[in-house]
Amino acid sequence: QYEFTQYPYELKNHGEGISILNQSINGWWKPRFVVDHLSCRAYEFMDEGQRLVTVSDIDMDSLKGLPEKAITQAESHSGLFPTLIGAFRDGIADVRWQINPDGRYYMDDDGFGMTDDEEITLLGKIDRTGKVVVPFSYCR
Repeated sequence: QYEFTQYPYELKNHGEGISILNQSINGWWKPRFVVDHLSCRAYEFMDEGQRLVTVSDIDMDSLKGLPEKAITQAESHSGLFPTLIGAFRDGIADVRWQINPDGRYYMDDDGFGMTDDEEITLLGKIDRTGKVVVPFSYCR
């Protein structure tokens, strides 16, 4: 639809007849929909509240020992921090889901406010419908 061709949306080709419809939310591009041009369907990946709606499989054992706030972000499927969907190959795409940014994320323009946080990113894979086919896990 025309609405999705104008800002705050952008459509990016990810190969194999699949695009990602991103939406600018709070100044960041967020992957909202996986668009399968071959089947003429779109699948919601992230809602407007920045919750990853198709994420259903997380290897919680891989999160053991991480800060509680990062585990809470994963359990709530929060996409507040950068989430990137890679190119599709054989109908599968890598997804990098950041559940905790490094401390520079909190820094203001003058350099104040930086924390000692380390970036924590979960890796997983989705199919052309946005369904998780390799559970998200944290690789140390």
